[in-house]
Amino acid sequence: MVEIRNFAYSPEKVEINVGDSVRFINRDRIGHTATADDGSFNTGMLGQDEEAVITFDEAGEFPYYCIPHPHMRGTIVVK
Repeated sequence: MVEIRNFAYSPEKVEINVGDSVRFINRDRIGHTATADDGSFNTGMLGQDEEAVITFDEAGEFPYYCIPHPHMRGTIVVK
């Protein structure tokens, strides 16, 4: 699970295996996204306490950011 809290992803880097899923949940009152740099995934806008689950079917490193707050950065590493 990745929590979005205080305009940051926690943890900032997650390591998972191919086929695993990551649950993103927004704890801030402000809306956020988790959007892959390469466009391979996008949670859409998540309001407070909303969540989205993304499944990763390919190995690789997937940096992501928040569309309205691009200084927010994270990485999913899929082995």
